[in-house]
Amino acid sequence: MDSLVEEGIDLNRHYVYKYCSPTRSAIQTGRNPIHVNLQNLMHPSSNDRDPVSGFNGIPRNMTGLGTKMSFAGYRTHMIGKWDAGMATPDHTPRGRGYMSSLHYFHQSNNYWTQTQHACQGRPIVDLWRSEMGGNEGPAREYNSVCPTNNPSPTGDGCKEGKKGDHWYHGYEDALFAREVMDVIEKHDEKDAEHPLFMFWSPHAVHTPLQVPSSYLNKFDHIKKTDTRGRHRQTYAAMVSFLDDAIGNVTKSLKDKGMWEDTVMVLCSDNGGPIYDGGIGGANNYPLRGGKVSNFEGGIRVNAFVSGGYLPSHVRGTKYEGLVAGWDWYATFAELGGVDPVDKRAQDAKLPPIDSISMVDVILGRNSEQLDEEEEHRGSVVEPRRELLLGTAGCEGWSEPGCRFPQKYKGYTVGGVIRSDGLKLLIGDHAQAQWTGPQYPNRTSQHSSCFKYDMKTASCVLACEPACVFNVTEDPQERRNIANELPAEVIQDLLQRVEEGHKGSFFPSRSHKRAQVDTHIS
Repeated sequence: MDSLVEEGIDLNRHYVYKYCSPTRSAIQTGRNPIHVNLQNLMHPSSNDRDPVSGFNGIPRNMTGLGTKMSFAGYRTHMIGKWDAGMATPDHTPRGRGYMSSLHYFHQSNNYWTQTQHACQGRPIVDLWRSEMGGNEGPAREYNSVCPTNNPSPTGDGCKEGKKGDHWYHGYEDALFAREVMDVIEKHDEKDAEHPLFMFWSPHAVHTPLQVPSSYLNKFDHIKKTDTRGRHRQTYAAMVSFLDDAIGNVTKSLKDKGMWEDTVMVLCSDNGGPIYDGGIGGANNYPLRGGKVSNFEGGIRVNAFVSGGYLPSHVRGTKYEGLVAGWDWYATFAELGGVDPVDKRAQDAKLPPIDSISMVDVILGRNSEQLDEEEEHRGSVVEPRRELLLGTAGCEGWSEPGCRFPQKYKGYTVGGVIRSDGLKLLIGDHAQAQWTGPQYPNRTSQHSSCFKYDMKTASCVLACEPACVFNVTEDPQERRNIANELPAEVIQDLLQRVEEGHKGSFFPSRSHKRAQVDTHIS
């Protein structure tokens, strides 16, 4: 990945939602999560009175990224973690326009057995295949078979499935990487009318933390500080495996003669988890907070653009402007030559897209478009001027971050970031702490601030009426400058939060199970 960044554009201020499913729904639809899905897929709830939006995930009448790219003539493929809905055929990768897929629907299936614990009975295998022009259904015999339903992190004793890949005994991200390479190999690179669009979403580095032993052993030195289940060691090993997989895919594109026409975007779907003494293995140092928080550590993620299609003058550069994960929808639509506007959603009276194309940034055309008003911003024009920060309110795993000032109680917008660096937050915010350069360590599991529920008062930042940081000058969010700014600046930021909430999309999804067509043909 380091070499790809050196040959591409480092996106220093790339933002997503504070946890996975809303981010993934946003990427697939080009919408801020407040306009598509703020609810994580933790419970299979539905509202049978709303056949369009009453299910977890993306509303049925929103046009998916795969569909949009197929309109441009692309052969579209999805490999990896989906986590954007599964209630009906419309919610699947195929329903969102991907012509083929090898994927899992939920968030954290087992890397070796691909099983996901069900509400009742034995775990089910959450691994599915949709063949181009063929059937869609369970990916039987691709998953490994292990001595127990909960194999060791290194998969000791597991045997790969009959149809699975023989890399690392059927390790899930090996299956996905091989599938990506197979798609590349089978693609007709000479068919200019049907280029390739692929959404590759590795499982790494989401829990459960599991990795082949050959990778784990490379990081034995981390055990000196990580004494609680080798979480950080396993996390580092998983990143190393992913790094090698990306290298193999890059080599496949180059060997096939496709690299010079490739635009590759990599980003995470949320910040690293630092809760519960470090069991998630991540460290967002020096940023504040982590996954499930709206501090920089929870929403500002590693991201870059690379590929042979990038002009030479943008390679090896760092872009400091705002980028949202959902901006890739309009970006790829423009690269493909199709209108990003979602007319189907418009007809269904659903929110329009929020996506802003970053093509000028990728191709380095923006530096030629400066005007006097924007001259002071440096050498580039920034397409995105602000970003509203969504929140689903009282979430059990980010308590007590559900307490808002009375005026803002029940809000689905918890803050806003401007391109000039000003960031406003309202309400209580848990995970209001910083990790050190080494985390987890021998003392982190004893700190109340890193417990899962984060209920200790000293670990919560109370923003009443608001907290304001300048994250370009103070990316660690150590200095609340709300009292130093003119009142009209604070009022303007609060007004944007209020306007954002009034226009948010939060459909009712009761816990009553709807009787819907779940058959996949």
